[in-house]
Amino acid sequence: MSPSNDSFTLTFDPAWPWSASGYGLQALALVALLLVVLTVWTYRDVRAMSRRRLLTLVLLRLLALLIACLTVLRPSVASHDEANPPSMLLVALDDSQSMTIQDQFANQSRWDYLRRLMQECEPLLQDLRDKHHVTVLLTRFAGDVGEYDPQGKADGKRTDFGEMLNTLYERYGSERNLRGLLVLSDGADNGTRFPALERAAGWRTLPCPIHTFAFGQTTTTSKQRDIAFTSITPDPSPVAIKGKLTVKGLVDAPGFENRQVRVSLLIDGKPVTSAEQNLPRTTGNEVRLVCDAPPTPGEIKVTLKIDPLPGELTAANNEISTYVTVTKEGISVLYVEGKYRAWESKFIRYALTQEPSIRLFEAFCLTDKEPSPADADLFQFEKQHYDVIIIGDVTAHRLSAGKPPAVLDEMYKQVYEKGTGLMMLGGYETFANSDWQSTPIARLLPVQLDELGQVDGTVKMVPTETGLRHYILRLADNGAANAQIWDKLAKLDGMTRIGKPNAQALVLANAGSGEPLLVVQMHFGNGRTLAFGGDTTWRWATRAPQAHARFWQQVVFWLAKRDEADGNVLIIPDTRRVPAGGKLGFKVKLRGKGGVEIPEDKARFEVSVLPPDKVESKVPTAREHGEERGTFWKTEEPGEYMLIAKGSGEDSDGRKLENLAPAKARFVVYQDDAEMARQAADHEFLAKLANAGGGKSHQADELKAFLRELASHPLPQGKANAKLWPDWWRAPPSRSAGDQFTTLATSGILWCFLLFVLVLCLEWFLRRLWGLV
Repeated sequence: MSPSNDSFTLTFDPAWPWSASGYGLQALALVALLLVVLTVWTYRDVRAMSRRRLLTLVLLRLLALLIACLTVLRPSVASHDEANPPSMLLVALDDSQSMTIQDQFANQSRWDYLRRLMQECEPLLQDLRDKHHVTVLLTRFAGDVGEYDPQGKADGKRTDFGEMLNTLYERYGSERNLRGLLVLSDGADNGTRFPALERAAGWRTLPCPIHTFAFGQTTTTSKQRDIAFTSITPDPSPVAIKGKLTVKGLVDAPGFENRQVRVSLLIDGKPVTSAEQNLPRTTGNEVRLVCDAPPTPGEIKVTLKIDPLPGELTAANNEISTYVTVTKEGISVLYVEGKYRAWESKFIRYALTQEPSIRLFEAFCLTDKEPSPADADLFQFEKQHYDVIIIGDVTAHRLSAGKPPAVLDEMYKQVYEKGTGLMMLGGYETFANSDWQSTPIARLLPVQLDELGQVDGTVKMVPTETGLRHYILRLADNGAANAQIWDKLAKLDGMTRIGKPNAQALVLANAGSGEPLLVVQMHFGNGRTLAFGGDTTWRWATRAPQAHARFWQQVVFWLAKRDEADGNVLIIPDTRRVPAGGKLGFKVKLRGKGGVEIPEDKARFEVSVLPPDKVESKVPTAREHGEERGTFWKTEEPGEYMLIAKGSGEDSDGRKLENLAPAKARFVVYQDDAEMARQAADHEFLAKLANAGGGKSHQADELKAFLRELASHPLPQGKANAKLWPDWWRAPPSRSAGDQFTTLATSGILWCFLLFVLVLCLEWFLRRLWGLV
């Protein structure tokens, strides 16, 4: 045993707010004194018992108060051992199927060599535990993370480094003294959810260096000639009806490098497009096809397929499928400007494109001259329907110059007959400031174009009482919070006088002077119209970007009549493809009228999964990282599965959300052979992983020497933290019930709680026994 250099001190770690510098402990002392006085005062008039009994009850009360104060102060005895500070070493061992490949010395499998190496290293690990106060945690990983079993088999279907790094970070990232994370693997990363190198960079910041130890040979090959898809990615997902859908796939082609292949894209089993594409590399070739999404909403099955080539090992892996949701929520917005504004149009664009359901089409009419033939039909009203049209700072003549002569009549028709929403923004050439008065657009607007000019200087936008309750100006679900947001928003830099509101119009906001600033008309034929005299809302975005984005998105939603949409349930899986035996994470949401998301305390969900055998099973959900999430584990059987979510709750206006249509999302569970498709070890990836994690890459046979030298290396965190007893902040080494209870028992919290309850129960029992209850 090495000599002890321990020194002991008493430390305190008060809980907030008693930890506040300057007044925390004084406030705690004052509160404790008041409670002592209150306790003594409670028993001041008790005459029906002896002084000894009275003193016993008071002392029990004060003892309970003392225990509560100790729990708040969290005292510990700190032992400082500079020679052997307590620390933790994490070891992650790869037990995926690729570790069964026999390419180690004497034809051993990678897994057998790893197990033998760990057995030989056990005395070194035990020495670290006994002499150097190092807690060594051995974990195994493949598609998930668990406890290492020396007698276990390497049968993991997928090597997921990202999942391993993320899981261990969540479990042990809060430990005080992490010596390092040792990863023993062949480097065949097949993870899809978490980018491994990004997760490794997070370990560098703890700091906890990642050291990798490489197994297997980089030259191992199966000598097979085959073409196989390894992944499929649709973009965007979900996609709006008739929107452009790009489907990308990754293809391995050992033995078929630099070959031309025909790639086809199928939707619900029907071919929609195909193309000849080249496969230059052995692995990781990208193929890409583009098509239009179907014209009807729903869920579609998307498949990429490569025509088989002579000499392939199998054609079964020449196609790959996933699912994409086609939404009817796509809103087409035409935004027309007559000049390049410095800021406003840029911030409007940014606010609208944050919402995936909005598709923004921008058009600039910069001259009164006749445009080129290519720009003559700039708006393409005959080919394109717009849900919303926003007219910026442009004259009527410029907007229609060189276009089809009836372009303004067509806009009128779009609003009056087809239900398109129309908005006009403030500007030097809008409303009565130019030539709009005698146009069809003037008949659509909710104001009379009877006032010229601008208001210079700053202008405060003040919602009316009607406006604060209106969907467009509801920037918070709570009325008081909404009014507070509007009160704090920055002033506009001037405004355009928009004119007198029509009789049927609603004034939602005025300028501080009382002039109308935002006016709407609910029904003009089948459409809605809005007049807004401001053109500098970008000033809001500098300090309240969320409020700015919500305002513009709700303007568009209201003009497109999406505020009338009923509440709905959404279920969003993390992925649409899961390897057999893997897990699928998902989140659920509840939206109220107009698409406003319902907070978790007012939403309830019930989720189930329908597997291929049609035996439905329930899946629990819980709040996690600000979202309602769940995980489905029963994926042993390959095939098509369906997530089904039911929801209910209370809308922001207090209306009950009940009997909503359930949300459904399909996903594919596939028999994963990617783990064995590439048999060569990937030592280059392990080197990149170690570099990203702040450590070094080693060969497997260097593990013994590394462990011998580890104790002499300083901790990555610098000076060691003291060993505390009790350790109020100690994290359990694993999620097992035994480790959880052991950690709780040694932290001090459990014993303080039990002693507190015992003292109060004893005090109550004595009072009852002595006739005071």
